Amino acid sequence: MALSLDELSSRAEIAEVVINYVRAVDRGDEALFRGCFHPDSTHDHGSFQGLSSDFADFAMKVVGAMVLTHHQLGPVSIELDGERAHVETYFTAYHRYGETPPPGGFAHGDRTMGGRYVDRFERRDGVWKIAHRRGVNEWQRHEPSSDGGFFDQPASYRGRRDKDDPVYQR
Repeated sequence: MALSLDELSSRAEIAEVVINYVRAVDRGDEALFRGCFHPDSTHDHGSFQGLSSDFADFAMKVVGAMVLTHHQLGPVSIELDGERAHVETYFTAYHRYGETPPPGGFAHGDRTMGGRYVDRFERRDGVWKIAHRRGVNEWQRHEPSSDGGFFDQPASYRGRRDKDDPVYQR
């Protein structure tokens, strides 16, 4: 099946938005996070339902209280439909909590979970962004930490949750 240059470009731009979303969460980059959504975008993610701009406030507060987060993306399925696209992305996420654990979790414990982002993208003024996101969780595990001294090593060995992370050092 031959794809047009516009279709290939659209797929690449959409995939980049999906990647930017998880980078923004893991690095605590609120501006990058907000840039993934159209201003009137909506969100249905766990206990949150509302505007994506409000979800950004909520999400940055939640992940900011964690010691670290790490997201891995799986397959990204993109179905183009004119100026809309229906996108499904599998993810696996790891969260390390501090003193305050989530319900069912442990202080300084780990939560690993998997699920999917089910998105409706729209291209407006030539730019693809998320118009609606539904986060679908498939499974999760809460466990006491078992990092084998990882956090006893120098902090420079680990990723950072700010603009001092190596990804921003160009």
